[in-house]
Amino acid sequence: MLALLSCNGGTVTTGDGPATRLLAATLHGVHIFAREPGGEWRLVDRKLIDHHISALLHEPKSGLLFAGGHYDTGLWISADEGENWTPCNEGLESRHIYTLAAQQRPEGTVLWLGTEPPMLYRSTDLGKTWHALPAMLKVRNTDKWTFPPPPHIAHVKNIAFHPARPDDIYICIEQGALLRSTDGGESWDEVSGYESGEDFFYNDNHRVLFRPSDPDDFLMNGGEGLYRSRHGVWTHLTTRDDRVGYPDAMFLDPRDENGVIMAGPQNAPRKWREQDSPMADPTVLYSKDGGATWDDLGTGLPRITGNIEGMGMHVRPDGFSLYAGTATGEIFHSDDCGEHWSLLADRLPPISKGGHYRWFLSDERRAEIEADLRKQKIAAAE
Repeated sequence: MLALLSCNGGTVTTGDGPATRLLAATLHGVHIFAREPGGEWRLVDRKLIDHHISALLHEPKSGLLFAGGHYDTGLWISADEGENWTPCNEGLESRHIYTLAAQQRPEGTVLWLGTEPPMLYRSTDLGKTWHALPAMLKVRNTDKWTFPPPPHIAHVKNIAFHPARPDDIYICIEQGALLRSTDGGESWDEVSGYESGEDFFYNDNHRVLFRPSDPDDFLMNGGEGLYRSRHGVWTHLTTRDDRVGYPDAMFLDPRDENGVIMAGPQNAPRKWREQDSPMADPTVLYSKDGGATWDDLGTGLPRITGNIEGMGMHVRPDGFSLYAGTATGEIFHSDDCGEHWSLLADRLPPISKGGHYRWFLSDERRAEIEADLRKQKIAAAE
C-alpha cells in the first residue's frame, strides 16, 4: 500500500490496509521508505536526487506515479512505484511545476498540472502530452498576481474539482486569485466575496476542499487564514491571529465530513526569522464543526522549528494515517487518525514549497542559494 508526502499534488491515497511504502518529495529528490514487519519505517532508496520535487501524484487506475519539480525539473513518470522514472514534458512551456491532480471523468482519467509562471495544463493520455489552457490569463487583475520571494512570479498552487459537476474546476493562484471554470477550463471567472481591505496578503489562496454531501459548501485556506463558502456566502473562520494563521495542508476527515484537519504556523514565512533563531512553530489542528472551532490534534508532536510544508493522508477501511514533513527535514506520522504522533525520519533534505526552507539557513548560506537561483533563472530565460 502506497502513501505520498509532498507540498502539493495528490496528497490523499487509499488502500485496503496500512501503507507499507511512503514516497516523500524533498529538496533532493524522492525519498522512499518501507515499513518493516514490526511497524518501523526505514529509508530504502532515493530517486531524482538532483531535483527539488514539489508535487507527487498516484493515479490508481493505471498505477502510474507522477513527480513534478521546481525550476527546470519538469514532470517525471514511474510505472513501478518509484523505482524508475522517465521525463515526460511534451507540451509544457514551463518545467517549474507546483501542483498535480487527477480527475476521473465519464470519458476517462484526466490529469491536470499547474506551473510557475501561472498556467494550467491538461492531459488525456496519462501525461504523455499536455495542452495549455491559456484562457485563465484572460481574467481581470492578472497584473496584480505576484509571489513575495524574487522574482515575484505567481503560480498555480492548487487544483480542485466539484464532485458533482466535472466541468466545474477551481484553481488557487498564489498570490492573486481564486479562479473558477464551469466549462472544463475553456473560460474562467475570478471568484470574489472573501477579500477584505484589511488583508495583509492580496488574495493569497492555498487550497480548496469540497464538502461531499453539498459541494457548493467548500473551504479555502491561505495567507489570511481559513474561509468557508456556503452557496456563495463567505465566512472568514480563522485569521492570522489564530494558532494556525498561515495554513496550507488541509484534509476532510473521511469518517465525518464535519471534521477538518489543518496544519501550519501562526505567522507567514517572513516572521520566522524575527526570533533569536529561526522558528516557524507549526502544529496540526482538528475541527469537529467544519472549521468554526479548533483543537490540537493528538499528542506527540514536539515544538517544531521548520514549518510543516507538506502532508499526506492514507485512508484505509478502519481509519487513516497522516504524514507531516518539515522544511528542516523531519517527517512525523500518526497511524491512529492523528491521536498520537511519532518521528518517522529526520536529517532529510528539506520538504519545502519553493524556497521556504531558506528561512532556516544562515544569512550567508541563504544569500548564496538565492544568487545561484537567480543565475539559473537568467540562464533558463536566455
